[in-house]
Parts: sequence; structure tokens; C-alpha cells
Amino acid sequence: MAARIPQLLHTVLASDDVNQEAAAEAEAKQIFLKHGLPTIADVGDEAAYEFVVLTCSTGPADFQAKILLKAKEAVSRHALAPDAVLYCEARVRQEQVKARVKRRPPTHPALRDEIQRLLTTDQAVRQTKDFDASKMEQIDREHEAPLKAIFERYGVPTYAMVGVGAASSFVVMVQHQSPEFRRRVLPKLKANVEAGQADSGYYAMVYDRSSREAGRKQLYGENLECNEENPTLHETPIEDEEHVNVRRARVGLMRVELYARTVIELSPNVCPAAATVK
Repeated sequence: MAARIPQLLHTVLASDDVNQEAAAEAEAKQIFLKHGLPTIADVGDEAAYEFVVLTCSTGPADFQAKILLKAKEAVSRHALAPDAVLYCEARVRQEQVKARVKRRPPTHPALRDEIQRLLTTDQAVRQTKDFDASKMEQIDREHEAPLKAIFERYGVPTYAMVGVGAASSFVVMVQHQSPEFRRRVLPKLKANVEAGQADSGYYAMVYDRSSREAGRKQLYGENLECNEENPTLHETPIEDEEHVNVRRARVGLMRVELYARTVIELSPNVCPAAATVK
């Protein structure tokens, strides 16, 4: 089980095959139903933590609640790291918000559709297969005007306006635009998070990128870079690094070392084309 849990999580994080992802999630659920929540004594700290990430990241709500309850019990016995519970609590809150949003149609469906059309092109040029840095840069330039037009008219689109997917997609595309645009977006995105209308993990992503562009350390460790000194994708300095995984857990982000390892493995070679990636 200690070896199988990381394999299942890798499938969920790395696979483009929805059937493989569903099979991995189903297998994890069966492990829980048969053996309960794996503890540090059972599988070690890393695998025990990864099992919580694997099973608590998405719904259904009743299953998330069971994982959270067992995780809290395990932490009380020192059988699981506390950041696993913080992570699960954040994900439960996020899924509850998303469930409420889905019960109501978006107030701006045409805007939702426009954002999703832009995202399709944005992501198509970022696929590892046949990756072309010049095409990526061209699409980012083409998207600058429509993204700024959206921002000028609507601010940062909220869950209520365009739904969870499109609201998050807008923020992803902002990451591919200019530092000046990101600085303008950041306070409005923060206000959306505080109102329960945006994902705090996406705010962390933009915050860290903006911090690095301003010459400061990151707070969450979301921004990986490459430069002349180190031309391969790598982690960069983090403020109060000792507590970074607690900060990440509170906004629903996995441990920084797991995140960095996954991004470095899955990202195409964009380093010659850009100083930073997400």
C-alpha cells in the first residue's frame, strides 16, 4: 500500500485519461473502505499524506466528510501530519462553495463561453506534444486584448457570473500575461476570494508570480522559474519556508515538494521562451 498510493496519486495528477483517473480514485476509495485511513505507522508520512490528497481533493461530499473525520482522529493520535487535515478542511470548504454555485445558472453565460473559448486555445499551445514556444507567445499576445477588455468591463469574473470553471480559467490565462496586468488583477482577485467567489489557491498562484516579478520571495511556493544561472525549471526562494506547507494547506494546496515535483515532470520545456511558468 505504501508503494501503491503514490502511484494512484500520480495517475490522478498526471493522466489525461479520465477513465484512468476514475479507476485510480475508485481504487483509493476501496482501500479506505477495506483498510480505513492509512496512517504514518502503516505507510509512512508521505504516503499517508498523499492518500488524504488523493481522497479529499474532490467530492462526493459524504465521502470527503468521512475522510476528514478519520483524518482528524488520526491527527489527534499523532498518526497523521496536521497539514493533511488543514488541506482536507480547505478542500471540503471549496467543494461546498462549488456545489452552491452549481445550483444556480451563471449570470453572464456569454462571458463564460468567451473565457472557455480563449482557454481552449491557451492550453492547446501548452501541450507537451509538438510544443512550440513561438506559438505559445503568439497566442498570449493575441489574448492580451480580449482578456484586458473583460477585466475593464467586469473586473475579475466571479463564480456567480461565469461559474467555477470559467472564473478559474480567467485567472490561469492572466498568468500568461504581463506583470502589470497581474498587479491590477491581484487586489480584485483577493476581494473575490474573501467573498467566496474565487479559489484561494489561484490567488496564491498569482500572488507568488507577482512577488517574484517585484523581486520578493514567494509566500506559497507556486512559482517555478528558469534563468541563466539555472536553465532548468526549479523552485525559488520562499518566505518563512518552514511553515509554507501549512500556508498551502489552508488554501487547499498540496505540499510544495509534491507540487514542484509534479510540475517539473509534466511541464513542457518553456524555459528558453519565458522566465517563469505555471
